Amino acid sequence: MASADTEHPSTGHGGAYRQPFTFEVAAACAGHSMRLARCLRLEAACFAAWPALEEERRGHLLLRAAGGYSMRINSGVPLVMPGAGVTWSEGHVRDAEAWFAARGLPPQFRLPEPLEGQGPPGVGGLDPVLASRGYSATDPTLVQELDLAGWPGCPLASCHAVVTRPGNTPLPNRPCAIVDHATWLAAEGALRGRTGDAAVNPVLRELLATLGPAGQTWLLRVDGQPAVCGLGVRTGDDYGIFAVVAHPDLRRQGLGRRLVSAMLGDARQDGARTAWLQVGQGNTPARVLYEGLGFATTYGYWYRVRR
Repeated sequence: MASADTEHPSTGHGGAYRQPFTFEVAAACAGHSMRLARCLRLEAACFAAWPALEEERRGHLLLRAAGGYSMRINSGVPLVMPGAGVTWSEGHVRDAEAWFAARGLPPQFRLPEPLEGQGPPGVGGLDPVLASRGYSATDPTLVQELDLAGWPGCPLASCHAVVTRPGNTPLPNRPCAIVDHATWLAAEGALRGRTGDAAVNPVLRELLATLGPAGQTWLLRVDGQPAVCGLGVRTGDDYGIFAVVAHPDLRRQGLGRRLVSAMLGDARQDGARTAWLQVGQGNTPARVLYEGLGFATTYGYWYRVRR
């Protein structure tokens, strides 16, 4: 494992700037050029797989909004690294702040590490500009990949997928299934403890309507009740995994591994070459699950928010 670069040039705002978080990345991604290339590809996959309700490009900054649900789709994201005519300034930040304010949203920014580091001498990224304006760094997140062609898969029959259609019931010994979006939305809300009119998340409902059949909604049942859910999205050769949620009383029983393994196996059979996901750096249970399946960190990102 190799550590991501942490030293940056002076910001011009009262001393040397230091990246707020470090990330242990796979050896294959230790070089910045490799990390940058994969970052640009996966960022594009993320925008396609998890589209915001509203997106607008302002210069080299992509602004995304979705009613406040999920920081990932309610933030500004730089699209290029500094240098080669790209210099971030407070004007870019103020413009983004006005954009979010017009939508009743707090200004926040997502900063992929490869787009912040290794700029020309004296040229800083967007992060030091945000730091100088009082934005706090938070929520370090890992972007992890898995080569599906070389993945050994899950040898257990219980990891194999059963694709059901509305009106069908998965077999008791093979409970992983693709379900219709309405069934999944109700299950996702129940697993997160939402009830009544708030059970179905309207942003997720809109997302699934936008994705259509590209959004595979997976559900694992135990004794006929939702136990784990997950969302898989195919974009080209890539397969993104999102919204994996387990029932609080059924965690640490291997059910999450069973569901994700079924998703990966189905994606590989369908021709996907790479699986990827985003997981909080401090989310140890989820990291144990994903890294146990073979996922490795390609790069990391964090957020800047104004408290």
